[in-house]
Amino acid sequence: MEEILVDENGYKQFFEELKKLEELSLSNSSLGSEAYKDAIGDGWHDNFAFEESMRESRAIASRIDDLLAKQQYLKIVDDSDKKEDLVNIGDKVNINIKYSDDDMENEVVTLTGKYIPNTDNEANEISLNSPLGKVLYKAKIGTSVSYSVGDSDVYITILKKITD
Repeated sequence: MEEILVDENGYKQFFEELKKLEELSLSNSSLGSEAYKDAIGDGWHDNFAFEESMRESRAIASRIDDLLAKQQYLKIVDDSDKKEDLVNIGDKVNINIKYSDDDMENEVVTLTGKYIPNTDNEANEISLNSPLGKVLYKAKIGTSVSYSVGDSDVYITILKKITD
């Protein structure tokens, strides 16, 4: 597994997510225990609430295991030496994306050091760890870069930084 690049906030976010999942696991265990205790008979036969609690517990445990495995690969990026002509964490940039000769888009994206980027489409956040984020980070404004997705190449032209 390769490094997972985050800024200070992304590092904190990672551990907040882990703590939230651990708390959810404890809460779910209580619900499962109640469902087991309230059931007629031996507690687990034909007990949908208990079965659902067990499925949820396994899903949460899997997510916790995943985060714990990734923890050793977290790397906080030192972005203190920002250069105006390079794409830095937090920069909003206007880019042209060329998927093929007849499939091109112009986008405004923000490079983020968060562990989990904002899912709000208006924010258009791109993680440092995404293929696009990896080629944008520290790339020179005005240059073209590319990355591969499967067997296709995507070409990016970094047009300009946008300041609000």
